[in-house]
Amino acid sequence: MPRTAKPTTPAQRKPGKRAGLDLQLIVEAARRLDANALSMQSLADSLSVDRKALNYHVKDKQTLLGLVAMDAFSARFSASDVAEAGSWEDACRIYGMGFYEGVRGVGGLAEYLWFGGSVAAWALAPSEVLFERLNAAGFTDEAATRLVATLISMSLSHARDAAQAAAEADRPRTRALKQALLEADPNAYANLRRIAELGVDTYGTSQMELMLDMLIAGARALLPNKSPARRQR
Repeated sequence: MPRTAKPTTPAQRKPGKRAGLDLQLIVEAARRLDANALSMQSLADSLSVDRKALNYHVKDKQTLLGLVAMDAFSARFSASDVAEAGSWEDACRIYGMGFYEGVRGVGGLAEYLWFGGSVAAWALAPSEVLFERLNAAGFTDEAATRLVATLISMSLSHARDAAQAAAEADRPRTRALKQALLEADPNAYANLRRIAELGVDTYGTSQMELMLDMLIAGARALLPNKSPARRQR
C-alpha cells in the first residue's frame, strides 16, 4: 500500500533570533500595549510568538518595563544638543538636564530605568559626545568617567525624587521634617523649624540647575593647570 502522507502543520516558531525578534521590535510592540496591562504573555500574544521566544531577549517583566522606559527616555535625550554646546560646562548642563527631563518624561516607568547591560545602548550617542567634549577640555579619562557617573546618578536620583513628589499632595521631605519636629522638644531645633516653614521647593528644575552648577564648579578643580605662569607662583 502507498504510504499516506502525514498532514502538515505550521512550523512552530523557535525562541530567540529564529523567531524573527530583536529588542527594537519587542519594544515597539510593548509600546503599543497599555503599560498597566503589559506582561510577558500579553506581549508574546501581540507578537504571535511563543513566550519562550521573548526570553531569548528579555528575561522577565521588570526587564521588559526597563526597555520600554529606556526607549521613551531616549526619545527625549539627544546627542545633538550636547554637541552644539558652547563649552564643556554647557555640555554637562545640557546632558544633565536632558537626562533629568528624559527620566521625568517616562512618568511611572522611571523606577524601571536601569542604565546597564543592553539597555545602555540607547544612551550611547549623548554620552560619546559628552566624553569627547570633556576630553577636549583637558579632563583625564578617569576624571571624565567619575564626572559623568556623578552627573548621571545625580540626574536620575533627582528625577525620581521629583516624580515621587509630583505623585503626592505635598513635598515628602518637608512633610517628614515637620512630622519629626512635632514629636520633638518644642524649644529645640530652631534652625530646622525655620527651614521647615520656609517651604523651599527642592524637587523642581531650579534645584536641578543648582546641583548642576555645584557639580560643574567642583569639576573645574579636576582640570590640570596648564598655565606655566600660574605654576611658578
